[in-house]
Amino acid sequence: MRALVTLSVCALIGCSSPSTRDYDGVLSVTVDNDEQMGSDNNYTHGGVVSWATNEIRTYGEDSFARKWVNFWSFLPNVADEGADTYAAWALGEETYTPDDIRDPDPPLDDQPYAGVLYLDSLLRTRFERSAHTWTLRLGIVGPSSGADDAQDRAHEAVGADQPQGWETQLPDEPFINVGYAADYLWVDGDLGDSASWRLVPTGHAELGTYLVGLGGGLYGEVGWNLPTAFGGRKLLQGFEPALTVGAGLPKGWSLVFYGGLGGYGIAHFLPLDGTVFKDSRSVDSNPWLGVANVGISLRYKRFAMRTGVTYYSETFETEHVGVNFATWEVAWYF
Repeated sequence: MRALVTLSVCALIGCSSPSTRDYDGVLSVTVDNDEQMGSDNNYTHGGVVSWATNEIRTYGEDSFARKWVNFWSFLPNVADEGADTYAAWALGEETYTPDDIRDPDPPLDDQPYAGVLYLDSLLRTRFERSAHTWTLRLGIVGPSSGADDAQDRAHEAVGADQPQGWETQLPDEPFINVGYAADYLWVDGDLGDSASWRLVPTGHAELGTYLVGLGGGLYGEVGWNLPTAFGGRKLLQGFEPALTVGAGLPKGWSLVFYGGLGGYGIAHFLPLDGTVFKDSRSVDSNPWLGVANVGISLRYKRFAMRTGVTYYSETFETEHVGVNFATWEVAWYF
């Protein structure tokens, strides 16, 4: 199975001799869900499958990965001399529902039904004490996302209430978003016996028809054999450390505890504020949002995993139940 996945990805991005690097890429699967947090509303589920490269200079000049990074090298900090650059691609979906999924006509002042399907492309450049990340998101909201059918099947499988209001979901509309994040390794230190800690301030910006906002915050990590990578995740999901992009293979076991706090200014968030070019249900998203998360990651040889919980402040004025969810991520280095 491992050989089949490796050959498939190598055919796409190009792979050089195994002697030039210790892995070809990282396949990861991430799932968010709020049921374990005692709720089933607002941002209720998300799933992502991603592939991240090794450092881009370990690939041949004719490989897709190398050509892709070179194409975007006009962006600030991308493929700069003296820095390590990584690329990643992800296919994901998000599901949003109102408080009472048994109501076929939810109140107009509640979270609208919304399904989101997207493809992300990420470029991350890491210097000794800073990291810079560019993201491009292309996707669609609406029935074509398939979120309604996916939730129906998932609820049927576990015997949960069937959602009744998907007929009121946001209509089909494509979207595009560009994001930038800057992270700085502020302070770090050794605790002895391969244990260490670090604090990383981070700032994010998003612009497009999916999300318009600015955010900043701080996350910390403490544990054994911390990965060399640092850098938060996307704007609304809190400042979680990078598990795979640029993390490299651990030296023995790696066990890390992390936590972060962030604040954001939000001008537009499609799942709440509705579609841009079509009439749809909507509620006005709060212009200020706070996010907190904590979690733990475990890495051993070619396997990595992470689990954590995320809490939001009130996302819109008439919100009845707060948004919080649990996250699981597993990854394998090929």
